[in-house]
Amino acid sequence: MRRVDELRERTVWKSDPHTQVKHLVYRHYLQCWMGKILQKFPEATIVDAFAGPGVYTDGPPGSPVVVAKTFLEHTAYRRFNKLNLICLEERPDRVEELRRQFAKLSPSPQLNISVQPPGVFAEQQPRLSALAHRGRAETPVLWLIDPFDLKSAPFSLIRQCLAGPRDEVLFTLFTNELHRFCQREGYDKTMTPYFGGTHWQSAVPERRGRREAFAAAYQQGLKDQGLFTGGFGIKVSSQSARYHLILATHSEAGLKCWAPVTWKLDHYSGQGASAETAGALSLFDESSVVDRLDVALRTYAGTAQRWETLSSQAARLNHMDKHLRQVLDNLAAQGLAFRVDPVQARTAWPEGCTVRFYAPEDVADEAS
Repeated sequence: MRRVDELRERTVWKSDPHTQVKHLVYRHYLQCWMGKILQKFPEATIVDAFAGPGVYTDGPPGSPVVVAKTFLEHTAYRRFNKLNLICLEERPDRVEELRRQFAKLSPSPQLNISVQPPGVFAEQQPRLSALAHRGRAETPVLWLIDPFDLKSAPFSLIRQCLAGPRDEVLFTLFTNELHRFCQREGYDKTMTPYFGGTHWQSAVPERRGRREAFAAAYQQGLKDQGLFTGGFGIKVSSQSARYHLILATHSEAGLKCWAPVTWKLDHYSGQGASAETAGALSLFDESSVVDRLDVALRTYAGTAQRWETLSSQAARLNHMDKHLRQVLDNLAAQGLAFRVDPVQARTAWPEGCTVRFYAPEDVADEAS
């Protein structure tokens, strides 16, 4: 049976390696998100909008069970406040199976699991949002949106999920399907609502990098809404992305959790992992992939910048603080960056420090 038929006809289906990579991203991100959110806020919510049956025929857990287990097995679990996990699935048979899978877990007074009656996400989103926020707009809500097709999650629906000031979305973008079908006649009627505009058209002329261009276009649409965003490609064995995971968040703190996840799974570029390479050690020097950060820091020539500003710049470029320190080391070796405060420190670039930047012409012989 073809996989598309298996997904359509069976209650439970077999897992695939790319789903496991996606769930690795979920787990790593949730480890950070839970650690930060559930010790700061009295309660928070995760909504799995396309929950599925919660298990695969070959044994691995589905995404809603991955969320629950990540919570229950977290090293900071005893310090956590309340987490509400809301799950929606369209098919009744899968709803029943999901309830059976949750019944196998140890109950916890800190974890409130709510499996909703069968329903379509586009129709249920307003009601789920009200449940998730518990009457308080400030309640942090993380939406996991992993649909089976493009039409189930148009951009307008993603925007609705980001209405609250602490709402975040982790969305599966079908870049392989977009790459394959974008030039079919009439496909624009699907593409434009999926992207929330016609800016997807800029990716079509790209041939070899079209999947990545679609991901970049989608992220630009989120940025135009004033959101912070990150992307990560889940690749097939040929190293082309089958789909991308897109993070949308109102807070730069979300990017601080996102960058370590992507670099942990893709040690070379932090942009994507295949089923064959996720978690493997890189054979490459990371210096070649921090060029964008190097260029960005050089624009600060003639100014002094606080560490918080520099760290923010690094996060927006999907880099971690270790990459920032690496670039600062390189600039300092060229005389282009100096720590001016504090005068004494245990490390070269401690958090809270101030760095003054210079241009290459400032250190040229004739300027001395």
